[in-house]
Amino acid sequence: MSGIPIFVPSKGRPDSSTARLLAEAGLEFTVVVEPQDEGRYSRWRTTPLDRDDQGIAYVRGCIKRIAGTGWYWMLDDDISAFYETVGGRNRRVNAAQALRGAEKFFTADASVAQAALEYQQFAWSSTKPVKYVGYCDVAVCIHANRTAFCSYRPEVALKEDRDFTLQVLASGYRTARVCAYSFAAPKNGSNEGGLQAEYAKSGREASASMRMCQLWPGVCTPLNKPDGRKDVKINWRAMSKAKR
Repeated sequence: MSGIPIFVPSKGRPDSSTARLLAEAGLEFTVVVEPQDEGRYSRWRTTPLDRDDQGIAYVRGCIKRIAGTGWYWMLDDDISAFYETVGGRNRRVNAAQALRGAEKFFTADASVAQAALEYQQFAWSSTKPVKYVGYCDVAVCIHANRTAFCSYRPEVALKEDRDFTLQVLASGYRTARVCAYSFAAPKNGSNEGGLQAEYAKSGREASASMRMCQLWPGVCTPLNKPDGRKDVKINWRAMSKAKR
């Protein structure tokens, strides 16, 4: 099943749950892996990077460069389920239904440069099928040409996705989060592989959060999570006046 290209950056997860869900739904996709991992991913179609251990910002930037000029999906490798919001409830659907269904909400909108599915824990209670100007995480669709001047900055790795979204908004385009479709995924750094080692490094997330506050004064402020994590609070409303 063809359509908007789908890329899955993956590290240390050859049995990626995302890849399995995409395959089960009959979708074509490419798993982007480091050279050291390529042999472990033989069951999937892969594209190897040119170097190992360069970090998630580097990987996302490479995918952006090879994706082409139009829309492309970039999905985290540990998505465990997809859902459609029906009557205030999450109804499980396959990956094709979720991605292709979500595309109908934003691909014809020339003001949108980045879109995403909603987190399943928030989707069911949403009163709107789409929310504009806000985060785009985990299951993200990006328009390569409209984000030509946006980049994944290594100094904010672990927060690079939020920084990228702020760059999109600052450029005058909108983001669209499709609440009509959602996903489930584990907490950041909680499962083996992926970015677990990065989240485990002392001060790594705190440093990235501090840098976000420096890059986006008046928009980003420090936040201490209940579990002790150092994070960043983003005032999306401050970005809502951005116009194309």
